[in-house]
Amino acid sequence: MSDADETSADESSTRPACPNCGEPVVVVTVSGPTDGFAAPCGCRLPPGGLADSRLE
Repeated sequence: MSDADETSADESSTRPACPNCGEPVVVVTVSGPTDGFAAPCGCRLPPGGLADSRLE
């Protein structure tokens, strides 16, 4: 495994998982009072619909 692969794995493990697809989420963009999108997966999420397991 290269250093880049190790860094990528470390970063993804600290990011919350998308509740729809399970992919690590970098950012959620809110486009309205009830609409949002997770990136990079593109799944629709309500604002505040992403629980950060690091805070639990």
